[in-house]
Amino acid sequence: MSELFKQIKWQFLIFQRNNLVAMIVGITAFYILIIYFLKDFAGVEKFITLLIYNDPAVVGFIFIGISVILEKDQEVLQALFVTPLSHHIYLISRIITLSLIGFFGALTMVLTAKGISFNFLHFSVGVFSTCVLFCLLGIFIVSYTTEILHFLLRAVPLLIFMSLPLLNYFELTDLSFLKLFPVQGGLNLMVNSYRETPSFWDLVFGYFSIAVWLPLLYWFVYRIFMARIVRI
Repeated sequence: MSELFKQIKWQFLIFQRNNLVAMIVGITAFYILIIYFLKDFAGVEKFITLLIYNDPAVVGFIFIGISVILEKDQEVLQALFVTPLSHHIYLISRIITLSLIGFFGALTMVLTAKGISFNFLHFSVGVFSTCVLFCLLGIFIVSYTTEILHFLLRAVPLLIFMSLPLLNYFELTDLSFLKLFPVQGGLNLMVNSYRETPSFWDLVFGYFSIAVWLPLLYWFVYRIFMARIVRI
């Protein structure tokens, strides 16, 4: 566990030195300015949710992919994986670091719009699990590509596909099978965190979905990462 915390601290330092944190703060500040002027409008919660899927959730997805590609090109991974460092710690520390960065960005957005008039627990679990999910998606895609441009091109259709449950949320569709998508659990928790009286069964489904999907997807992505990246 101490090794994991050391790696998380190290990842924060790396991203800070590469100006990732400053970049995210700048983008988040721009969104906060927009939210501040729209916070009194009806339906601002849906706008916040859309922004979360547009920025904090995608931050981990993009940067986890780009960082792995750069480390492969610079032959950092080859050197890293002959050390005693656990492959699980390498992945989990990076996932946690980027998910925390995304979470704090999303938290700042909702605090700007709603103050403390939301359920912190449901929102936090929903946003953080969503950020983790997109990080896992980034690891999956980067395992099958060697160039940043190819990574970004392959990312677009998968990001759209994974975000299809938002169509139901914005009442553009009413498709029951979309509720089985991995992002639905986090979306349920976020949506209900805004409500004075959240839906009990939506919360149960949300937490259950997260508890099932995240370990399953991590196991799946880890095996692909080991086969495609570590053991090449």
